[in-house]
Amino acid sequence: MSDKFNLYDVYEQNLNFLFGAGASFGFLPTLALAIKDADGKAYTFETLAKELGKDNDNKHLYALLFMYYYKSCIEPGLPKKRNPRSRNRSQVLGQYKVFLQTLVSVLEKQGPNDKKCNVYTTNYDNCLEVASDSLISKQEVSCVVNDGSAGFQTRRFHTKNFNNRVVQKGIFDNHAECIPQINILHPHGSVYWKKINEGITVNYQESDYAISFDEDQTRLIAEFEKLVKDDTKSLADLIEYGEDEFEDWDKLNVEGFWDEYNDIPIVNPTKWKFHETVFEEAYYQILRHLSFELERPNTVLITFGFSFADEHILHLVQRSLSNPSLTVFVSCYNDDEKQEMKKKFKGYSNVKFIAIDDDLTFTRFNKRVFTLKKGDE
Repeated sequence: MSDKFNLYDVYEQNLNFLFGAGASFGFLPTLALAIKDADGKAYTFETLAKELGKDNDNKHLYALLFMYYYKSCIEPGLPKKRNPRSRNRSQVLGQYKVFLQTLVSVLEKQGPNDKKCNVYTTNYDNCLEVASDSLISKQEVSCVVNDGSAGFQTRRFHTKNFNNRVVQKGIFDNHAECIPQINILHPHGSVYWKKINEGITVNYQESDYAISFDEDQTRLIAEFEKLVKDDTKSLADLIEYGEDEFEDWDKLNVEGFWDEYNDIPIVNPTKWKFHETVFEEAYYQILRHLSFELERPNTVLITFGFSFADEHILHLVQRSLSNPSLTVFVSCYNDDEKQEMKKKFKGYSNVKFIAIDDDLTFTRFNKRVFTLKKGDE
């Protein structure tokens, strides 16, 4: 049995959300792989990267894994003016819109000086921003979406901007009410950030982080992808592949790839390694923001599509659970994931686990969990 979740029981509390790759699945892949370890357990991107990173002899396979990660998880989220929006991305954006419409409806029911929530996403894409911009431009919702940036032609990011509120007053100042506000925070960074002097600018129209792969690199990435997506293969097969293809590894241009990849202002799923102090400060300030929010009285954190593989965020949430008025609702894709989450939060009575009698996709989350409507699919 799963813990009962009723939106009407929590809508008046300090609402916070934590999204991971599962929310954008369809447009971007999750970090799950099919290749197995020695015990027959499927790797994830994080666990395979940690395994390959242990031995310097596997440095080319390690680089190839990140090339594959860039091609599948980062590159699709970069702005591409000339390419039409894919059908998969349009479907994913549609579900983000459903979520945001429900969220604004919830915020409108809160007190006049509340009406605020925080959405933390470890995804590098801008699905939340695009979906909210579409809804606002078509006047389908009335709210403020705050991504931490301020300015006109050049928008500069700072976490202090998340404390800003927009207040709507009567013409004679005889009443004042906060407009519903959704803060969007990227604790793993964003491909739409860029360092300017000692600050960060936000630009959703263009990006400096496009990496091109030559014919040899593209072939090796395709071979690698086929291998790690095969549930009949193991780590031994991957190592053997690396040994058999040793003559081609010089064509991989590992150093050139890392030079370009390390410029991207993101936190890798495997470890926090920073190359720019200004981005490091931003990451930690966003985590600090999350920590402060979870310490507030009458707070709710709802997660979706997030595996808690990031130990920084896992430990932060675990520490925050000492707050007796904090309740964390962890959405679980299926029963196997639910059992894994129970292990991570063993002993914490204020953690609840959400699962349904089917795989909990984002569509089903919006229809059957995070909804003000009654009914099923």
